[in-house]
Amino acid sequence: MKIALKTMKFEQMKNKTFEVRLITERLCEFCDGVIDTKERVLRIIQISDSQDYENLLMRSKVYDRAEVDLENTKIYFYAHDYPGDAHQSCLEKL
Repeated sequence: MKIALKTMKFEQMKNKTFEVRLITERLCEFCDGVIDTKERVLRIIQISDSQDYENLLMRSKVYDRAEVDLENTKIYFYAHDYPGDAHQSCLEKL
């Protein structure tokens, strides 16, 4: 289950190793709906002390959304991209 990173406490993440993944959602220029998503692994991190945790929180601020999956030990950073594309149905409405 994914939980917003900003709601997580240091104690919940302490002494765990996480795979950090970047999910880029390409959005439609007209409706802001997701056209497609791309996912890739950024790095593996370990939260050993409160400084590691604070660094993670600081890095997460540049993304649109950040979530943690404690069961699978993964952190997801979400970024939105407007590539100039649109859904075919949105174009037909013009």
